[in-house]
Amino acid sequence: MLGQLQKIGKALMLPIAVLPAAGLLLRLGQPDTLNIPFMAAAGNAVFNFLPILFAIGVAVGFAKNNHGFAGLAGFVSYEILTDGAKAINSTINLDALGGILAGIITGVIFNAVTKRKDVKWAQFMGGTKGLAVVLITLVSILLALIFGYVWPFVQTGINDLGSWIGALGAVGAGIYGLLNRLLIPFGLHHVVNSYIWFVYGSWHGKTGDMTRFFAGDPSAGGFMAGMFPIMMFGLPSAALAMVAAAKPERRRMVFGIMGAAALTSFLTGVTEPIEFSFMFLAPVLYVVHAILTGLSLAICYALGIRDGFNFSAGLIDYVLNRNHATHGYWLIPIGIAFGIVYFVVFYFSIKIFDIKTPGREDGDGSGTIPGAGFIFDEMQVAADEPANVPAASSTTPAAADLSTMAGKAKAYLDALGGPENVVEVEACTTRLRLNVKDMGQLNEPVLKQLGSSGVMKLNQHNAQVVVGTIADMLVEEMKQFM
Repeated sequence: MLGQLQKIGKALMLPIAVLPAAGLLLRLGQPDTLNIPFMAAAGNAVFNFLPILFAIGVAVGFAKNNHGFAGLAGFVSYEILTDGAKAINSTINLDALGGILAGIITGVIFNAVTKRKDVKWAQFMGGTKGLAVVLITLVSILLALIFGYVWPFVQTGINDLGSWIGALGAVGAGIYGLLNRLLIPFGLHHVVNSYIWFVYGSWHGKTGDMTRFFAGDPSAGGFMAGMFPIMMFGLPSAALAMVAAAKPERRRMVFGIMGAAALTSFLTGVTEPIEFSFMFLAPVLYVVHAILTGLSLAICYALGIRDGFNFSAGLIDYVLNRNHATHGYWLIPIGIAFGIVYFVVFYFSIKIFDIKTPGREDGDGSGTIPGAGFIFDEMQVAADEPANVPAASSTTPAAADLSTMAGKAKAYLDALGGPENVVEVEACTTRLRLNVKDMGQLNEPVLKQLGSSGVMKLNQHNAQVVVGTIADMLVEEMKQFM
């Protein structure tokens, strides 16, 4: 179950990755910025076809090896599902959920059918891929029939859920903020984000807090505004607290790493370099961070602040969307207050409980920071130097050319138990999402020496290995050895 949810979360990232570019085009093309109508129209075109984007993107993301054939089938499935259901009941509006559902159905059937070797009789319809499209079409027709009669009740339930969240107001925003951060370690935050951003609420035919915000709904943005104080001020202050708490002889080196991470969070809202630096070392501190995030969303919602982002809640989005925001300038003093709270909480927690954040490890005095390779990768400050890798032994990476991505991929694969132990591997921003036969074959000490900053074993077969922004390239190379 958890593995399937992770797949859905990973598949959702593919269409979501398109949105920042579309959002920038839409926002920069508005009269209050560059006033270029065709640019705004180009961005708006993506938002207008969001359900189809999900149908194709989720199908490709879910299908094994991101097969483009599944994208075409996902589009067909979405059209059959939505038009068929509307033919039965014209009030049905599946919207983004229809696209996500079509993408998941397509991905599941595509993977199940195309791996079969015993369906030679299907050659007359184009082999297993053709058979998959036929089955996807038939299942979509059946679902259109079911949805035509059942979905109006579900639609009413979803509307009631949206109304319930809206009625909760600040509390609802706070719960969302808390869940958003708590689900990040499991890679499931995209699932709850998709509902809030693309389904929650409706305005002039647009649904979702993000979609409505960029369409000009003045009531939208209540579930995004509270992210700005955390990403622009809270987490950067946490990073500075780690610098202040580092050992004096390592403080300068830690400042180089965490200072860059703090600046990135402030400017772009990319927070993973900071969050992963303490997520595994101090889970309680991470829970505190999640609670503070929920608190920020609740406070901003209660104060009537409405603001949004198409990439993340950093300074760039804050400036670009300043004219769309309501009381957006209040985010600055609120953010400064949260920055002070974060610094105090993190600094004294690290000191009192002796948390081994970067620069506080009991190392050998060489100045090297174990596990820092991930953060270096995140900031692309420097790659791990081969000279820093210890000589091969039973607990060190096998002899390999770690100066190349192919060499690293081979070393990672060996540390994961070899290709025969890895059933499936996919990249998710900074992590490897793994399905393995035997969890006991994962060599965590070697993985850390290769640059991983954390290994999370979710159950007997599913795990995540944090490797930094090299995740996509690493997975591509790993698949060459599988």
